[in-house]
Amino acid sequence: MKSSPRHATKVIPGFVFALAGFCSGAHAQVADDANDPSVTPYRPTVSNPADLPAPGWLEAEFGGLRTLGEDQSRSDSVPWLLKYAFDENHGLLLGGNSYVSSQAQGMPRQSGPGDTSLEWKQRFPLSDKVALGIEAGVVAPTAAHELGAGKPVWLVNGIFSADLGPLHLDLNLGDAHASAHDATSSPWQTTWAAAISRPLSADWGAALELSGTHQRGAGTTSQVLVAINYNLSHRFVLDSGVAYGLTHAAHDRSVFAGATVLLGRVSGY
Repeated sequence: MKSSPRHATKVIPGFVFALAGFCSGAHAQVADDANDPSVTPYRPTVSNPADLPAPGWLEAEFGGLRTLGEDQSRSDSVPWLLKYAFDENHGLLLGGNSYVSSQAQGMPRQSGPGDTSLEWKQRFPLSDKVALGIEAGVVAPTAAHELGAGKPVWLVNGIFSADLGPLHLDLNLGDAHASAHDATSSPWQTTWAAAISRPLSADWGAALELSGTHQRGAGTTSQVLVAINYNLSHRFVLDSGVAYGLTHAAHDRSVFAGATVLLGRVSGY
């Protein structure tokens, strides 16, 4: 759920139906190969782990997100992310929203392509169970102004990840600087997220996360997210979940589903 609480009436149900159909016919194509690495999902939490995907392999994430507000507003998005690591500690993230739809109460719906982001990621291993990470980049305003940032947004995010027995912890603290913002608010927005995940069985896992934002001159937000994931194979992981806003400025609730898939080894690596 990397689109931050961040309209096609059937975006989420239609996406889930299409994903189920795709998976039913794709299992043979993503069947386990002992020589292939496992995916490194960043979905569906707001926070990212310090780890990068397997070096030399292209990994993709995609999903559908529906957000509902207390004021009866509604928004849909179809986030995507491509991840590539040059080695265990350096890589690139290219992502965004292929589709965004927004409808305020009593207003006509607006929809179209979303913004696009590009980030450099670096990992700093401290031990075999603890690592730090940093992500830095920019959001390019590829969406219509009403559906996106309007002007570039510069990003930086610090990460702490640790394995705590069967649990995995990810802590994120970041800042975003918007080139366009309301005159009454700061151009800087601070984001934070803390996620705990653990396997439930050989194929199932679960995650619990608290996250939020703070921006001077704008409402402080926070939310709680609960998600499950299913390992269709070590190359293909499905996820779904819900999130609930905990403050007045946060959205009321959202629902999401998606997948992480290992696309293949980059030629010439």
